[in-house]
Amino acid sequence: MVRTNLPPRGPSKPVVVPQTRRPLTGLFALAFAGLSVLFTWLMRVETIVNGVPPNFDVVVLGGRFDNGILVEDSYTGIKVVDELARYLVIAFLEGTARWDVGAYTLQEYFLFEWVAVVCVWGVEASRRRNAWTAVSFIGITSFLYQVLGAAVIAPLYYLAYVVTSRRDGYYFQGRELSAGHAASLLPAIIIGYLIPTVAMYHLWTDVKTVQYLTAFWQPAPIYAIVLVPIFSFLGSSSPTSVAKNGDVKHLKRVYLIVGLVTTVAHVGTLYACLTSNDPRLSLSYVFLPNRTTWKDSMGLGLHYIFQIDFIGAFGSTLFWCWLAVYDVLRILSKPTTMDLIKTALGIVFVTLVAGPGTAIVSVWNWREDRLVMIESGVKGTWKKSKAA
Repeated sequence: MVRTNLPPRGPSKPVVVPQTRRPLTGLFALAFAGLSVLFTWLMRVETIVNGVPPNFDVVVLGGRFDNGILVEDSYTGIKVVDELARYLVIAFLEGTARWDVGAYTLQEYFLFEWVAVVCVWGVEASRRRNAWTAVSFIGITSFLYQVLGAAVIAPLYYLAYVVTSRRDGYYFQGRELSAGHAASLLPAIIIGYLIPTVAMYHLWTDVKTVQYLTAFWQPAPIYAIVLVPIFSFLGSSSPTSVAKNGDVKHLKRVYLIVGLVTTVAHVGTLYACLTSNDPRLSLSYVFLPNRTTWKDSMGLGLHYIFQIDFIGAFGSTLFWCWLAVYDVLRILSKPTTMDLIKTALGIVFVTLVAGPGTAIVSVWNWREDRLVMIESGVKGTWKKSKAA
């Protein structure tokens, strides 16, 4: 815990740390492992077996898209980096160049909603209790999901969380982030992730510019991660007394701003889809994988892969959110089956109305208060006190 110079508040009962463990931890771990295997098959194995997307290798090797546009092959001057960037740019360009408005809509929606995951992973990685655990190494995790797919890698991150948090004592200390890290999260996310995302999906007339911006965006989740300690260091001052739970106000601000971004992205996307006469902007074309067209063109094959990635990435993340709520409920009190059903329905409702990203940060906003309650020794209720 952080030492402070605040005067003692008087005697209080010590918080008893339980020695119990989460029920069915093995089953939850198996579920996340199974999700990773399932989406590895759907995204990476089945598509290759069926030659999806068609002509992708031809474009990679030939350096020219089907419409005659040349593929840029030099971004950094470092061969291995440029080869990887070239591969990813080809995969993204159908959307970022707006050659297919449906692919563009899905990609833009996916990545703006994904800022919520960047946010909550950044929070969990910075908690004192997660230091040097697998949950804290989100830089490596982010690199892997950018290359292999979030639907493949995100469930493995949640599996690591399940293992790390298996003992109930995990929740009774170490919730806090350092003041510097908590205050730095929002600017790091805006500068490192949101601005590159906005730039990539801006309407550019020069395809060469789009390719460079698409390549520059690829490490965007890592930019945000790296900027947190940098901003924390630059904003640090001489040590002063630090109020207990002083990080909460910064986290609440991050959850609010990120939630506003994801809600606007969700409402804007729904409006565009529901008011357009373009069949490529129908909700089914944008979001639902279609095996009857996945071999018709490289663009449709890539769109199918993005759709699978979207479903797997957010499906596993929303399941993780439910598990996070379940852990808090059972430690603070004894939730009934109906409580757990209501939690699941609530997450689904917010997802449909305001977007999966909004559901994710809403859960984390609610959960933050309950984590404070757990460390304060509250028992028997998960309702936040009006004075808290």
